Amino acid sequence: MTPIVNDPVREVRSLHRFEYVRNRPPTYAERALVYLTSGGRPHTYLPHHQPTRGELVSKNFRTLYEVDMGIQHMSLMHRLPSEGDASFFSAETDLTWRVTDPTAIVEKQVRDVRALIEPRMLTRMRRESRRYAIEHSASAESAVMDALAAEPLAAAEGLEITCEVRLSLDEEAMSQLASLRNIGYTKDRTRSEHELTRLRTRNDQEVMEEKTNFYSALLSQGEMGRWGAHLAQNPADIPLAISSIRDDEREASGNQIRLIEKLLDSGVVEDHMVEETARAALEGVKARLADAGRGRTRKQPIYREQLERAPLEKDADADGSGEHE
Repeated sequence: MTPIVNDPVREVRSLHRFEYVRNRPPTYAERALVYLTSGGRPHTYLPHHQPTRGELVSKNFRTLYEVDMGIQHMSLMHRLPSEGDASFFSAETDLTWRVTDPTAIVEKQVRDVRALIEPRMLTRMRRESRRYAIEHSASAESAVMDALAAEPLAAAEGLEITCEVRLSLDEEAMSQLASLRNIGYTKDRTRSEHELTRLRTRNDQEVMEEKTNFYSALLSQGEMGRWGAHLAQNPADIPLAISSIRDDEREASGNQIRLIEKLLDSGVVEDHMVEETARAALEGVKARLADAGRGRTRKQPIYREQLERAPLEKDADADGSGEHE
């Protein structure tokens, strides 16, 4: 594996005064030659422009720097803090650099590109990553990329640098985020289950209320409210309810008859004090009680007919008595 080269200066040589009188310096397609005079003044010759033999002799060059102007690559790994510095992003940076000004490289004595630009990169990257929560790694990645591209990292030192950054979560952050997501899922599931239970309870109450109203309307006599609520939960007890209602009706009718007969037997109410209408009503109650005993319940229109027929029978008896006399 080829080692990563961080030094843009490939070779530095001291020169003798007449070193290039007979031999010219080596030429390279990707290297610039930067000569320093005895006074330290640089003279730069790019790969496509080499010095003449006269220049080499007359300008009294003392030092030669061979500066590589080819494209170089570098990969860096960093941990960037997230919002609140509670968790960290893992940042993998693919960096490309090349020399654009060989003279600046020599004058500023740039011999390690990574040592030069890494602190500047981290300052920008951390400033941006701290603005984002750990779960927003995509947004943080875009912000970091924009910050690195906003201004050149080392233009003053004669370097052109481009960066591609990929952010991910480190193991600790991934574990923490997974725990938070599980908590969130549990909360959502609990809320959904609670809402479902509440809706089921409300539905059961509405169904119960509808059944209660239905059976109360169906059995609209006596203690129908109680029977309606009972039948809403136990529809199979309808025969029992009907039987109980009939028993209650028979008992009530029997009590009425016994009370009237008791009053007549005691002499408190004389026979002539009981009007024909009352007698007809008594007969109707007896007939109803008899029907109920045989499992039938006579309806009200028969009772009204008896009431209407009683005065007519009384008038007929009175007419018959008069003719007889």
